Amino acid sequence: MTRKWQWAPSFPDLYFFKSRLLTHLIFWAGYYLLFSVIWYSPDKGYFASFYLEFILMPARILAAYAMIYMLIPNYLAERRYRSFCMGYGLLVLGAGLVQMLVGFFFFSQLMPAVDTGFTLSLSSWVRNALLVNTTVLLLGTAKIFQMYIAVREQLETTHQQAQAPAEADYIEVKAERRIFRLKISDILYLEGLGNYVTYHLLNGEKKVVYSSLKEAQKSLPPYFIRAHRSYVINVAHIDSYTAEQIFVKQHALPRGKDIPDEALSLNTGS
Repeated sequence: MTRKWQWAPSFPDLYFFKSRLLTHLIFWAGYYLLFSVIWYSPDKGYFASFYLEFILMPARILAAYAMIYMLIPNYLAERRYRSFCMGYGLLVLGAGLVQMLVGFFFFSQLMPAVDTGFTLSLSSWVRNALLVNTTVLLLGTAKIFQMYIAVREQLETTHQQAQAPAEADYIEVKAERRIFRLKISDILYLEGLGNYVTYHLLNGEKKVVYSSLKEAQKSLPPYFIRAHRSYVINVAHIDSYTAEQIFVKQHALPRGKDIPDEALSLNTGS
C-alpha cells in the first residue's frame, strides 16, 4: 500500500520561539551574511559581495523549498526514485541557469570593471548549478532527517503498546453539565474542533467535551493514535484503510500523511 508523508513534520521545540516562520527567516538571514562574507574579495569589496549574494539568493531559496516541500515528500518518500532523480536534476539545472543569467545581467553588466566570473557559457551554467546544489543538498538532508525522526517516534510509540500496563476500563468526561463514565473499549474515535472534543461511541452516541484533542488523548491508552490533526482513533475498531482514509465502522475518517501503516495494523484492541 502506498504510504504518503506529511510535508513538514512539526518539531516546535527546535524552532525559535516555537515559530517556524521566524526560524526560517533567521536561517536565511544567517545564510545571507555567511555567504556574503565568503564571496568577499579585496578587489570587489564588501558592497559587491553583499549585492551579489542578494541577487543570487532567490534562485537558491526557491530551489531549496521545491526540494523539501515537493520532491522529497511527493517522490522520494513515495519511492518514486526515477521521478525524484529526474526532478532533482531538472531543479538544479534550472536554478543554476536562472542564477547564471541573474549574475550575468544584474551583476556583471552593472560592474564591468570587476571580474565577476559570470559568463553565458556551459561551464558557467555547470558551476552555478553546483553552487545551487550545495544549498539544496544541505536543506534536503535536514528534511530527510526530520522525517526520519518523526517516523522513529511514531514507531516507538506503537512498539511500546505491547509492554504498556493495563489501563482502566473507564474514563470520566464532563459533558452536558454531567460527568459521564465512558467504557474505553466503546470509544470509536475522538474528533477535535477548536476547544471541543467529540467522543464517538460504539452505540452511536456522542459526548461533546470542552478540551483540546491533545489533552483528551492523554487520558486514553496508547492504542488511541493521532491519525489526523482533528482525529484520535481507537486502533481496535479500524475495519480498513487506504492512503487517504481510515474506516471505523460506518465512518470514513481522513488519514494524516505522516501515519505509517504499522501504526494502523497493530491490533492492540484484541
